[in-house]
Amino acid sequence: MNTDLVQRFCTPPFYRFTEFEKKAFTDADKMDFPFEGETLAGYCWGEGKTVLLVHGWGSRASHMAFLGRFLAKAGFKVVAYDAPAHSSTDAPLKKTKSNMFEYCHAISTVAKSLGPVYAVVGHSFGAACAAFTAAGTSAFNDYKIPVEKLVLMSTPPTLVDVYKSFCIRDGIGIEGLPLLKSSLETEFYFVSEDYTVKAALQKLSSDVLLVHDAEDEEFPVSDIYDLQKSMPAANLLVTAGSGHQKILANRTMMAGVKEFLLDK
Repeated sequence: MNTDLVQRFCTPPFYRFTEFEKKAFTDADKMDFPFEGETLAGYCWGEGKTVLLVHGWGSRASHMAFLGRFLAKAGFKVVAYDAPAHSSTDAPLKKTKSNMFEYCHAISTVAKSLGPVYAVVGHSFGAACAAFTAAGTSAFNDYKIPVEKLVLMSTPPTLVDVYKSFCIRDGIGIEGLPLLKSSLETEFYFVSEDYTVKAALQKLSSDVLLVHDAEDEEFPVSDIYDLQKSMPAANLLVTAGSGHQKILANRTMMAGVKEFLLDK
């Protein structure tokens, strides 16, 4: 096992705060969610059925604020929170590493503390984890949460796709994938192939919306077309020109998610 590689994989990258982010929560109610001896910071807009927003790896709640405000105006109570080892403030992090198991446990903990959750909207790694949690995939059977609607935005189809993306960003290249995969499976004692969005969706009775940008540079849109074919009942919305990250501010995406959530 390569311990250093595992540590790098489990350390979320940090991106500088934008001016929008610094003001993202001026109109939000602050919430705290006790979690494994720490506190996850949460933010809430609006009133109505509860919609939980789950940000991606290396992202944060402030990246979901634009969508949160938009859905609150549509008549929903929208909650975003900072996942373990992530923060929407520049205060020093007490915890700098996390993993899929902790990520999914956090989704379950926050959702259960809010009471009935109507919908979960996840982005990127957060989308895959939302699917695994809602479905109670493998190790997450006890974390399962009931939701009427599930929105998966820019989702990696499988956990192995997440490894591929990391290997490219980290500079070790695709040839480093077998070592990363085996090291993670040894460290956390699991089988990567057990965690696919396709298998999770096939276990769910929730209405599903897949949202992806045609120019996504992390996970190609062709994978999402294949995923939708495996679950014909899933709705599909493909945007253009935003890529993997900027889709969070894409107006076509926001209008599509709003329409999906309002649809009875």
